Amino acid sequence: INAEYGEGEAKEGEKKEEGKEPEKNTTETNTTESKNTTTAEEKKEPKSDKPVIIKEQLQVDIIHFGIPKLSDVSVSVEKLAALRRVDEEKRATEESRNKLEAFVINMKELLSSDIYTAASTAEEMEKIQEALAAESMWIEEESWGETFKVFNERLAKLEDYTDPVVNRVKEMKGREAAIADLKQAFNLTEQFLAKIANQTEELRYHTTVELEQLGKLLNDTKEWLSTTSESQALLASSVDPVLKLADLTTKKTTLERELHYLVRKPIPQWYKDKLKRLMDEMRNATKTETVTDDDTVVEGGEKKTDESAEKKVEDGGKKTEEGSGIKTEEGGEKKPGDEKKDEGKSEGAETEEPVVKKEDANKEEL
Repeated sequence: INAEYGEGEAKEGEKKEEGKEPEKNTTETNTTESKNTTTAEEKKEPKSDKPVIIKEQLQVDIIHFGIPKLSDVSVSVEKLAALRRVDEEKRATEESRNKLEAFVINMKELLSSDIYTAASTAEEMEKIQEALAAESMWIEEESWGETFKVFNERLAKLEDYTDPVVNRVKEMKGREAAIADLKQAFNLTEQFLAKIANQTEELRYHTTVELEQLGKLLNDTKEWLSTTSESQALLASSVDPVLKLADLTTKKTTLERELHYLVRKPIPQWYKDKLKRLMDEMRNATKTETVTDDDTVVEGGEKKTDESAEKKVEDGGKKTEEGSGIKTEEGGEKKPGDEKKDEGKSEGAETEEPVVKKEDANKEEL
């Protein structure tokens, strides 16, 4: 039995070994093939040192801190616009109310002055005072809650009553100054025309037509001023004036415009050449005159020096003659031989003589 079992086991072990042999062969073939593939891939793909960037999508939750955003902004914008309109209307109403009240107060004070009473008639004064009184009562009692349009309308009605008187006063105050300005324009124009008239035709570059037009405009304006001022003097102060400030300013501006055009007229080239030529001639003439004047002065100087030298010689001769004799106390002169007799005199007298001579010499030099 053992022999049989031993033979059976031996047979089974042989079968197992036969089955294992092909597995080893397959594993060896797989390892060789994998080595070959890895070597081929290594040869094909060279290694790179650059970092590889991998991008992935991240999910983020945003959380807002503070005041949350409004879903509908148009409603709040409309509310702000309405509030802004209300503020503007309120401001305009207050301003128009203050203007009306200030106008009433100022007009009451002005109407009490002499110049306004003189510039208005009795009927106009009554109408204006009644309108001002009614308006002041309305402002104090009935004006609350009114809009700025109502205040502006009532102010315009009051101005219709007071404008004629206010304009007359304005004309009366500014008329003298406007007339003085116009007369100043007259003086400037006359001076310009007189200066041009004194020049010769060679030195003029303004045409006769231009000068005639300026002179005509000046005469017409003067005539208009004289006639209108005479008619204005006959009118009363409560009547609308004939000599108005607007007319005076327009006349002044037209005259000044024509005058400035002629004064600032560009000088033509032919006139510049002519002036240059005349200036050169004047310089040459002045040079010749200065040369002749220098000659006469030199000759006169020589004569004067000669005369002064002769006078000095004569004065020197007289003084030497006077110095040769010495005056005595009695008034007589001593001769040179008499000096020995006076040797016994004091030395003070001898020292006084040169002092006198020095004073005479200083006088001669002076």
